[in-house]
Formats: sequence, C-alpha cells, structure tokens
Amino acid sequence: MMWTLTPVRVGECDVRDYITFAGGDQSVRRFVLYVWILRGPGGPIIVDTGPSDPEGFSRSTAEYIPGGVRQAPGERTPVALRAHGIEPAEVPSVIITHLHPDHYDFLPIFETARVFISGQGFEEGRPALPPEVAAYLEESGRLRLVGDEEVVPGVSILHLGVHSPCSQAVVVDTDAGRAALMGDVAYLYDNLREDRPIGGVDAAVWHRAIARARSAADHLVPGHDPLVLHEFGG
Repeated sequence: MMWTLTPVRVGECDVRDYITFAGGDQSVRRFVLYVWILRGPGGPIIVDTGPSDPEGFSRSTAEYIPGGVRQAPGERTPVALRAHGIEPAEVPSVIITHLHPDHYDFLPIFETARVFISGQGFEEGRPALPPEVAAYLEESGRLRLVGDEEVVPGVSILHLGVHSPCSQAVVVDTDAGRAALMGDVAYLYDNLREDRPIGGVDAAVWHRAIARARSAADHLVPGHDPLVLHEFGG
C-alpha cells in the first residue's frame, strides 16, 4: 500500500547547538515544528500533534530555546490541519513519535482516533503527561502500545529510543521508497548527512539506532529541519 506524506508547519524556534549536536556550543539554528499527514488506504493518519501551549513549552525550555516557539495563528494545529482538508475530530489514527509535549499536546482534539505510542518507555513517560492527555489516553480502546510492527498496511513502527525511552520512527511505504519519520532521534539533515549524534545522548547508542533505521528505510526524515518543507511541500 502506497502512502503520501505531507508535513504541516506548526511553528518554529531557535535551538542551541549543544542540543542539536553532541559537542555543540551556545550558538543557535532554526527548527521548524511539524505535524505530518499520511494519506493512504484507511487514512488519514496524523503523526505528532504540535504544542497546544507554546507559551508554557517556551518557558520550560527557555535555557536552550531562547525566544521560545514562534507560532502564527494559522499554525495552530487544528487550523493548520483544516487548511489541508483534515478535521481533527474525524481522524482515525494518530501516531506519537515520543512523549514530549510539543509532539503530543494536542492529542485530545482527535476525538475518535486510536493512538499508537511505543510500549517501550511508555510507563516512564506517563507520569509527566498533563491530566487532560492522560485522561484522554485512558478512554476505552483509545491507546495502542506498540513495538516493531505494522500498524496498518504500509505504515510500520520501529522503536529507536535514544532521545527518549519511547522514541520510535514511523516507516511509511511511498512511491519513492520507504521513508522513516525520525521524530527527535535526528533533528536536522546535518545529523544524518554528517553522522553527527544529537546532544545529550550516548553516541554509540545513537549510531546503532540510525543504522537500524537505515536498514528499515530508504530515506530518513529528520524531525525539525526547515528543508523538509522544500522536500515534501506542505
């Protein structure tokens, strides 16, 4: 089953290099925040949700995201998705790459969705979930804890860890080959092209995770590179 991938921009920020790269310094570079629309049989599927509280997220990350998240009114996730013809309440499936708030905050707007989160590391991340997100995930039949498996034909999950215990790639069959949405295991194309680990992780573990992703996909897509919009449109 072939799928199409559409990145939806939901904000931007400047991130210090010691987060982006192992051994990085205090300089900054621009990140773009994305929600992904996967269109195919049984879709659409949404990957990640964007931040519902960019001001709160910015306060909690001010040390390494100076200036915080910049988000135009049209970049709020519900508005941005509707501009692409997607009504959040009608989306059947959402996949979360990892349990950090800029990736899961808007989950409750997906009123009828099944939510796929890695079973590895979920319990570690659960205590930090806001009450409204925790209650949403506890609704009967909502949460699907997954491992390395195909969740629908043509869309698979690959657990990677590294950035967080539950970090997972979403591997999608497309006309151009298999694409792996890497979440925050790789922030930028430079992490991948230059084989430069992200900051704050075990470099050897990161290299093993990247090798594992490369063995499963033809193309690795980083989580926050502005160039993603040029590559995939959106």
